[in-house]
Amino acid sequence: MASKYDDVAAKIVELVGGKDNVVSLTHCVTRLRFVLKDSSKADQKALSETQYVIKVQEVGKQLQVVVGNKVDGIYDALVESQGVLGGGEVDANDEAANGKKGVLNSLMDTISGILVPTLGVLTAAGIIKGVVSFLALDNIGVLDPTSGLYMLLMAIGDGFFYFLPIMLGFSAARKFRCNEYVGALIGAALVYPSMVNIAQTLPVAGTLFEGTKFAMTYFNKFLGIPIVMPGAGYTSSVFPVIVATWLASKIEKWCKEHINDNLRGILTPIITLVVSVVVAYLVIGPVLNTVAVCIQILVEALFNIPVVGGLIAGALLGGGFGVLVLFGMHWVIIGLALSLIAQNGYDYIMACGGIGPMVGMFQGLAICWACRKNKKVRDLAIPATISQICGVGEPLMYSILVPIKKLFAINILGGCVGGAIIGALKTKMYMFGGSGLFGIFNYAGGGSSADIIKYCVGVAAGGLFAIVATLMVYDDNEATRILGK
Repeated sequence: MASKYDDVAAKIVELVGGKDNVVSLTHCVTRLRFVLKDSSKADQKALSETQYVIKVQEVGKQLQVVVGNKVDGIYDALVESQGVLGGGEVDANDEAANGKKGVLNSLMDTISGILVPTLGVLTAAGIIKGVVSFLALDNIGVLDPTSGLYMLLMAIGDGFFYFLPIMLGFSAARKFRCNEYVGALIGAALVYPSMVNIAQTLPVAGTLFEGTKFAMTYFNKFLGIPIVMPGAGYTSSVFPVIVATWLASKIEKWCKEHINDNLRGILTPIITLVVSVVVAYLVIGPVLNTVAVCIQILVEALFNIPVVGGLIAGALLGGGFGVLVLFGMHWVIIGLALSLIAQNGYDYIMACGGIGPMVGMFQGLAICWACRKNKKVRDLAIPATISQICGVGEPLMYSILVPIKKLFAINILGGCVGGAIIGALKTKMYMFGGSGLFGIFNYAGGGSSADIIKYCVGVAAGGLFAIVATLMVYDDNEATRILGK
């Protein structure tokens, strides 16, 4: 069936050097991500002037085409009408697809490729959990935590985060090109109730690094090696299942190459699962837990600098997050924040970084008002601002803020202002779900609405700065000249 995006899909394929030049195509919330055999064949200038295209940039070995909220439709048209290989199905031996990305680019690509497919459901679950938690707070008291309504809605909202390792295991296995159900089962093993509740069912067998911040209590052993478990187990965790699934992909590949054909079908998953899960519990989990403690110590040290610590940390995180989004590096920080929430029940990092979408929302509204008589700019600003309100900031960033550089500078400064206040107040984020206007519910927790109030104070300061500064520097003629194609 023909799609309204078929013509633009054909144009995009032509401008990236033709179908034969495309090794693979994936997409995230706003971007088409091409891996090309020869990137020099792509006409980036013409591509950036194509209908629906907001920005074109090359990151590592990927050509990223930002198309905003039309990404799903255009991606489907590229796959269905143009026959482009979708879903990241890259030839494992193709150097154009795999080679020479660099450690940082590979890390970012891997984490974003695993987390992005969960984004829609993660956001929905986060909003549900946030709203329910907010209504059940002690000083709000609208919803009874013992009621059936609360229990059913929390089963949806909290259930996603509790069993997050299972979903990330499936997503990671797809990214690492191994059996998705092996990845899901690794996640299931990490959140198996008997292991999660081991502290309640068995006496303490010993403590590693006792008396230090790295102390790890264990309740059982495997062949004499302590089985160390974090306080809440691995529920809601991110990185242990990703690393364990990466290991499983290597083991699975080895098994397929070395086990006899008659036994491969049954022995491959057995060997892969046993080895990867055992290593996850005995090595991967404890090592990553130690890394998380180190990061926590560094963050707390920064926040605990007398008088100015929170201000400095909050300003850096609040203003810097938009820069990370610009380069597609923000998923590493989000993954870290999710890990800290799983470990401690709260997070300081994204508590400050979360100011960015709200500052962008106020700035977008200011731009819509300032350009109300300019149809060319207004047609860009209004849909981009609506997207920003819903938590997707790339359309506003790439279509208006980055081209008009002083507006992007205001966005960063607004994040610094709001983030500094949020950091100074030591605001905590209790979940990561909704963004933009819905992000307020991420701060519902701790038994009261105190952190929501702190967050709103920071948002008000950053938003007011963004509105006033944007209205002061915005120039309609300059915007028309820069944004006109």
